[in-house]
Amino acid sequence: MSKKKLEIPVDNNIITVPLSEIMPDNYLPYAVEVAKERALPDVRDGLKPVHRRILYGAYKLKAMPDKPYFKSARIVGDILGKYHPHGDTSVYDAMVILAQDFTTRMPLIDGHGNWGSVDGDNAAAMRYTEARLTNIALEMLKDIDKDVVEMVNNYSDTELEPKVLPARFPNLLVNGAFGIAVGLATNIPPHNLEEVIDGTIALIDNKEIDTKELMKYVKGPDLPTGGILIGEKALLSSYETGEGRVTLRAKTSIEKLDNDRYGIIIKEFPYRRNKAKILQIISEMTADKKHAKNLETIADIRDESDRNGVRAVIEFKKSTEMETAEKVLKYLFKKTDLQCNLSFNMVAIAEGKPQTMGLKQILMHYIDHQKDVVIRRTKKELEIAERRFHIVEGFIKAIGIIDDIIATIKASKSKSDSETNIINKFGFSEIQAQAIVELMLYRLTGLEIKVFEKEYKQLEKKIKSLKKILGSEKELLNLIKKELEKVKENYKDKRRTKIIKNDDEAKIDIDELVLEEDVVITMSNEGYIKRISEKSYKRSNTNVEEIEYREGDFNKFLINSNTKDNLIVFTNEGNMYQIKCSLIPEMKWKEKGQRIDELIKPLNLDKENIVTVFNIDEFSRNKDFIFFTNKGMIKKTSLDKFKTNYSKLVALKLKENEMLIHTQLCDKDRKEKYIRIKTFNKLEFFVKEPPIEEVDRSILGTQLFVLSNKDRVLEVEYVEEFDYKNFSVNIDKKGYIKVSQKSISKKDKPLRCVTNSSSTLMVFGDKGSVFKVPSNMIQNIDSTGINLSEVVDEYNLDEEIRGIFSISDFKLEYSIFFFTRNGYVKRTLLKEFDGEYVFTKGYKLKSEDDKIISICISDSLSKDVLLITKNAMCIRFEAETIGAMGKIASGVTGISLKDNDEVIYGSLVSSANINDEIALDSEGLTKLKLISRKSVEESVDIKDIKLQNRAGRGGKLLLLELDDYINSIKK
Repeated sequence: MSKKKLEIPVDNNIITVPLSEIMPDNYLPYAVEVAKERALPDVRDGLKPVHRRILYGAYKLKAMPDKPYFKSARIVGDILGKYHPHGDTSVYDAMVILAQDFTTRMPLIDGHGNWGSVDGDNAAAMRYTEARLTNIALEMLKDIDKDVVEMVNNYSDTELEPKVLPARFPNLLVNGAFGIAVGLATNIPPHNLEEVIDGTIALIDNKEIDTKELMKYVKGPDLPTGGILIGEKALLSSYETGEGRVTLRAKTSIEKLDNDRYGIIIKEFPYRRNKAKILQIISEMTADKKHAKNLETIADIRDESDRNGVRAVIEFKKSTEMETAEKVLKYLFKKTDLQCNLSFNMVAIAEGKPQTMGLKQILMHYIDHQKDVVIRRTKKELEIAERRFHIVEGFIKAIGIIDDIIATIKASKSKSDSETNIINKFGFSEIQAQAIVELMLYRLTGLEIKVFEKEYKQLEKKIKSLKKILGSEKELLNLIKKELEKVKENYKDKRRTKIIKNDDEAKIDIDELVLEEDVVITMSNEGYIKRISEKSYKRSNTNVEEIEYREGDFNKFLINSNTKDNLIVFTNEGNMYQIKCSLIPEMKWKEKGQRIDELIKPLNLDKENIVTVFNIDEFSRNKDFIFFTNKGMIKKTSLDKFKTNYSKLVALKLKENEMLIHTQLCDKDRKEKYIRIKTFNKLEFFVKEPPIEEVDRSILGTQLFVLSNKDRVLEVEYVEEFDYKNFSVNIDKKGYIKVSQKSISKKDKPLRCVTNSSSTLMVFGDKGSVFKVPSNMIQNIDSTGINLSEVVDEYNLDEEIRGIFSISDFKLEYSIFFFTRNGYVKRTLLKEFDGEYVFTKGYKLKSEDDKIISICISDSLSKDVLLITKNAMCIRFEAETIGAMGKIASGVTGISLKDNDEVIYGSLVSSANINDEIALDSEGLTKLKLISRKSVEESVDIKDIKLQNRAGRGGKLLLLELDDYINSIKK
């Protein structure tokens, strides 16, 4: 028999929605509900819902201060059943906090039994403890039966509970609050009742008062456990913004004990810190290798607390001096919770939503709440007083006609009939008639009549007073102030927490705590670092190869240091990192150590490489760091600019693809030296260190020299002497440079020159480009040579080199002559090319087919220009006829060319006006040998060429066949 197929009914109420969409819509309301209904206090009464229900439940149970204690379980059960449908633990734990005098500044629950301790002991189970309200708790509930706050239904709509308590003092500040909601948290420290009330009254008197003025009254938190708060500025900032933190320190002293030893006496521990745990941690630290040296003088730690108060003793060894004891105390402040931070995160429910508020805002909300409470109470009292006044007024009227009233009552059939008859016959109101009928006969005596008359006057006065309060803001505020003053007088006590105004008092210099010791630090190429005491170092086998680094790693730095010094590390990214030497782990000689980026958190050795390491004992103004980059930048910054509490600083700004490669620490008064540079392209040269201006860390450095983008600096070294050389430089048309140390003719040739280490080479291209290269930069290139493109980025291999010259001084009165293929000539003064650059344009060609064919440099204009074309035309004219022009000029016509002709030779020769027997060209030659394509040769004596006017067609040097032309001119 086959099974029946079950049909599952479809639930049409299920909506399919992506979780990513439904979460934001539902989670936020949940978070707000948790904040409002569970975790955050209301700014008006300073209570979370559970605390409010505890107080109200105890009040309704009549667990009053003058009544016997109730079992805690009874109170908790009543609250659970009527108001708080959650676990009993949550209610009891909240009640414990209200009862603990070391947690709550003004306890609202009077607990009997074991309610926990500052040692972290839990309260006894609620079946063993007893509780009742404290007197000050009644101030939180005062007049609650006079309709002063809104009452709402409980969870089951069977009971009413207050939405907020009347709170006759600013409980949120007095007792503080702490709690965690969803995405929110609050932490409001307790304050002194007297101070908070004084601050509230001051704000009532002057609404424009600022937070700084308020702090004359509310000086700062007043914690149940006392202690010392440090920092007025931090307090002011926290009170203004509602967020911040202030240093909190235990109250301690160093005293001579009965056994004549020094001891640290701890009388007050920081708020909400576990006393037993702190003492245990100190005990464990004495056996910990990290802290043992600093705490080796401690002999004993004991807790001597009793019912008379808190007292813990840290006893020192007999030989310990006061100075050492003070250092140990500072060390404990630094390393334990004897000094910690008191956090401010003043979040509370205000106007129905969580808000972060400052001191003034909290007090303003409280004042507004009190105004509302007093107005509601006054209206209620006025209503009662007016009702009673009306009744008393009827009594007085009735006494005058009492016999008639009695007769009317006798004649009536019933009570209601008698009330009706009195109203109709005598004009009393319904309320008055009812009161008269119920009035006892003994109240009609003469004595009682006087009582009514007295009450009448009192009620009349009271009604007038209540109406005055409702009609005047000033009267209302005066009443609030008066009631606050009364609470202050009844419950004020002395401040427990001492406040030190100077924020710097909280700072503990770690250097003071470190035991001074000479050490040796090793660091490997991969960044493994350790320290070893100098004594151990001298006793060890100090061969760095004995250190057990992993394969491929090796020791890179060996540094003598002291535990009080700082270790400064510079990386290729231009960053500086620092670490106290005392924080470097102490290990044995053979151990490799710990990665430095584990000790300095901002450092990441996967992205940066360590360049140099320095041990700094003092950040002196008398020393400078000098930085060198792989692009030839140099920068000087004073050592004191690197003094910081941060572990990372930007040491220098770097350009794109630029890296720090070397750092030098120098005295300020030292003399400049020479610097030896080695580059990737095998350049090796010396530069004189210039007088560099000292600049800040954030400023770019000075360009010491310019390298090609294809090159970079590999090594930098300071040397005492400059390697000065005289040498010759040869360059071919394609820009390939070779250097020779052999002696050559002192005369320069177009593609060869004699230079020295202090001169500059000027290289000219056929497209008008001019390149400047310091001679010393190429003086040590090897025999294989180097191309100009590897020295100067702007050189393009399709531009032929037309000249190279060595210049010792650009201010000399020299002229540079340019000769082009299309017959143009230009003269530019040498000083036009002065300046710090590697490339410029020296000639602007007029057409794309024109090229520079030669360059000459002369110190005199008493010369002639000689131009020869490929068709054997020649012109000679005076050089002084060419005016000096700028670098970007195009020159003037030197010779007028016929079609299909071009200049193939241009040079300067001796002037024809000087009666020399010998005429020389720029290279000192007297004759030129012309050779045609068809091998026709002709020797021309330069002195035989006649002087003509510039721009003419010139004369024929050689008769050629129609299809022949000058192929070359030999010198």
